[in-house]
Amino acid sequence: MKNKQETADSLELLELEQFLARQDFSRDSDKAAILRQVRSRSLQEQEELKMNIKQRFRRPAMIIASLLVAGIVSVSFVRPSFAQEMLERVLMSVNLGHIEVSQMDASVPPVFPDAWKGKIFDQDGNPVNSFDPMPEAIFNAAGEAIVDFDGDKLITLSEQEQRDKEEAAHKFAVKEPAELDKYALFKVKLPEYLPEGFTFDHGEFFKGEEGVNGQVVELFFSSKEKGKRIWMQLRLANEDNAFAMSTDGTVEQVKVKGTDAVLVSGRGLDWEANGVLYGLSTRGLERAEVMKIAESIRW
Repeated sequence: MKNKQETADSLELLELEQFLARQDFSRDSDKAAILRQVRSRSLQEQEELKMNIKQRFRRPAMIIASLLVAGIVSVSFVRPSFAQEMLERVLMSVNLGHIEVSQMDASVPPVFPDAWKGKIFDQDGNPVNSFDPMPEAIFNAAGEAIVDFDGDKLITLSEQEQRDKEEAAHKFAVKEPAELDKYALFKVKLPEYLPEGFTFDHGEFFKGEEGVNGQVVELFFSSKEKGKRIWMQLRLANEDNAFAMSTDGTVEQVKVKGTDAVLVSGRGLDWEANGVLYGLSTRGLERAEVMKIAESIRW
């Protein structure tokens, strides 16, 4: 049985796997920012999500990057009041139509939710009641690692693993690039340029009771070099797939082949073109490489 320190160490390995596996997340691949993500929805959307797993593609009301848990992946739905508190930290916002990205003021700490007080502890059993400072790993009163939040509910590592298994049952993988267009509701365009050592690995769709959902496809690229990753998400551009996200990293409005785009921390890029929402997320690549990958896509 793992002790607290071993569990904390294992979260580092779990972080990248969960980051790539989840369909909706901040484009910022900077480790610290990824680990501070939280996503909010209305309470009604949360209930619909619980009732029907197909709702995982419903539009998120706001993705909020806060100073949350360093050392743990957190992609969660939080209460609207907390979302409002976070909105007060917005420094700037870029709107691309179906995509909106905000830069947060990292110097202003968010308010720690009252519902979490007395329920979160560090690895030594000390209560955690503030985001400043936040330990690298957190646990519940029973010493179980907390890896996510669902509203005010704390999600332990074992609970998240069960959720991941249930979600995996609804994934449909496509290994051949030429096969992607058979399932997508749009023409899937892959980068013609990839940095040395990268190759296309597979694409993933969501499969529900009605078959494969062609509105969203995730594209995964493997690398021979450890520490480097490329991931893409393509969505049919409509109101259901529109989203907003925020980060305390840098937000820069740029152009991709003359099209407005937003670059986050020099490593994540989002834009809309010809009825498709493009999201490119990288790890271990320089800004110039990220832009070159995006420029090579012939939409």
